[in-house]
Amino acid sequence: MNQHTQTENILDHIVALIEEIYNDNCQIKDGFNLGDYIQSRLSVSPEEVAPWFVDRYEKTIQQYAMEVRVNKVKELLVYTDLSLNEIACKLGYTSMEMMSEELIQLTGLPISFFQNIKLQKAATASNQRTRNTQL
Repeated sequence: MNQHTQTENILDHIVALIEEIYNDNCQIKDGFNLGDYIQSRLSVSPEEVAPWFVDRYEKTIQQYAMEVRVNKVKELLVYTDLSLNEIACKLGYTSMEMMSEELIQLTGLPISFFQNIKLQKAATASNQRTRNTQL
């Protein structure tokens, strides 16, 4: 395998690891360190591949992980009944405030925006059920 292909495989593996961390059943433990986790799963340190990652994705490994985590926050806010504290804890935030700040930093939108989407979805579903029972 040539160096380019090996590098591409490592980068693909890093992306897969990050997405695995924040999968549907994730539960991030206190003291979790992304760099240590990646290094434990790969034969290279994140620092070694960081320049290649930036070249390919135009963001750092940490920035990519932050985006994946914030996308998971949005998903959990809209599609689950978990409390804000449960979501923050599940995704490894030290506080709900930290989660809120990261969400606003990446999306420009507050938690309430995503909570309102959930309420609108519920209202639409309720209206649909009401119409269907009237027919």
